[in-house]
Amino acid sequence: MLIGTKNTIKHKIIMKQKTISLFLSLLPIIFTIAMIFTQIFLFNDFTPHIPLLLGIGIAGCIGFYLKKPWKDIEKGMFDVVSVVIPSVSILIIVGCTISIWIASGTVPTIIYFGLNLLSPKIFLAAAMILCSLISVSLGTSWGTTATIGLALMGIGEGFNIPMYWTAGAVVSGAFFGDKISPLSDTTNLAPAVTKTHIFDHIRNMLPTTIPSMLIALFIYVVAGFFVIDTSQVSFEKINLFTTALQTDFIINFWLLIPAVLVCVLAIKKVPALPSLFIGALSGALIAIGVQGYSVHELISYSFSGFKYTSNVPELFSLLN
Repeated sequence: MLIGTKNTIKHKIIMKQKTISLFLSLLPIIFTIAMIFTQIFLFNDFTPHIPLLLGIGIAGCIGFYLKKPWKDIEKGMFDVVSVVIPSVSILIIVGCTISIWIASGTVPTIIYFGLNLLSPKIFLAAAMILCSLISVSLGTSWGTTATIGLALMGIGEGFNIPMYWTAGAVVSGAFFGDKISPLSDTTNLAPAVTKTHIFDHIRNMLPTTIPSMLIALFIYVVAGFFVIDTSQVSFEKINLFTTALQTDFIINFWLLIPAVLVCVLAIKKVPALPSLFIGALSGALIAIGVQGYSVHELISYSFSGFKYTSNVPELFSLLN
């Protein structure tokens, strides 16, 4: 009898929860979006923290209005926070990994050999592949397009290639690399929210991303050989970039070991955090043993970013 009474009470609570109006459910979201728009467009302030905090306050007030216990409201907030903690942890170690890989020469080596493989006929296809490799290594599509993508736009201009072709190749490669990179913030956040494994998430995206990549690659190969006239070519910018990289870093294939390690561990389905830690540790050892950085410098770079000085603006933006 007691069990039946408890079930009846629980059923009534559930039914009561289902009667919450759609307006009250959407009110915190609408209010938060309105506050963010006001802050951005009216006050020209791009920090969303206060509107988000006020939105949480509105949601809490609605919870009190619906007579929800504070413990339930608090538990709901903490449950959401616990979902994103793994992604935040990965983003922290990603920042360290990127800085260390630049210091070790891993990222500069990828850029150097990618630029050396460029020729007018295969420029578009090579540019797309280079951007995808750098985007996978750094975990950022916007960072890739805004840095090495900008450099490739200049190189494409020297090759007499229309700007829209080069931009398409850059964006195609950068977004493909970002989508399958275990270092990407969005690639980590999606499985964290849906409570799935990051490498399962990446593997499930491959059936759509790889065919798209291959179709784009085919288009750029055809365009390079049969569509675009590359009779007037300038290699000045490529030589400028490669010379600067050789001057500032020791460049060789062995420096690709950290990136290869992370890829192998990803294939082996090793969790993201230990994989990235191993990649960062191997990069740190190379940075000390090959590039000559001190432990103190690497700790500083891991916390505040790599410090790089270059006379080439594009390389300065990409590696600093």
